[in-house]
Amino acid sequence: MDPVAAGGFASAAPTYARIRPAYARGAIGRIRDRCPRGAQVLDVAAGTGILSGQLHRAGLRVTAVEPVQPMLAHLVRTLPAVGALRGTAEALPVRDGRFDVLSVGEAFHWFDADAALAEAWRVLRPDGILVLLWNRRDDAVEWVARYDEIVLSERPEGRPYDTSVDWDAVVERHGGFVQPELVRIDNPRASGPRELVERAASTSFVADAAPVARDRVLERVGELVRTHPDLAGRGSFELPYVTELRTWVRR
Repeated sequence: MDPVAAGGFASAAPTYARIRPAYARGAIGRIRDRCPRGAQVLDVAAGTGILSGQLHRAGLRVTAVEPVQPMLAHLVRTLPAVGALRGTAEALPVRDGRFDVLSVGEAFHWFDADAALAEAWRVLRPDGILVLLWNRRDDAVEWVARYDEIVLSERPEGRPYDTSVDWDAVVERHGGFVQPELVRIDNPRASGPRELVERAASTSFVADAAPVARDRVLERVGELVRTHPDLAGRGSFELPYVTELRTWVRR
């Protein structure tokens, strides 16, 4: 597992659970509507259970897999009706052909894609659905673009993962999945000055940074809220997200 992800998410689990946005309801509905009755879902890299909880509340039978113990502990505590296992996407601790859906929320960019796709193919039934989701901030909004710059300001090397990956090409290269589909759904989330600072604090590479560097980032986010003309003096505002839902069907 990537050490930045492991360290950052372990230290930021409580903040992550409180501040990270849920996925657009329309995206969850599309997943549910494609599932057979009584569908079994394996939610991989489930974190603190944001996506697992949404899928469970939509009436699906969910098993969560998560490698980071503090995140898994939070999931077990808050979602007792969801089965939970410790494991990684590249070595899933479940038997072959058991699941109708394998979902990954906000995490596939951390995986060894080839190994993870091989495991997804193994544990899905024929015609099972591979689901990848991300909540993307709308950086066409000027203050959001500025926020993103600040979050990265202590990492001259940039993000610890590639944000320009063509996921269709990656999955097509594996050869075991067909019928790619992409849906984007607006998913604005209520936020405020404290929440925006906490959102930065929940970012893996901010949480994993040296304390001095982390504090500088969080102070600059606070300054952005206090001084940007679109945010200054406002107790609440919308953080514009778009939920990106990508699906494929197992051959």
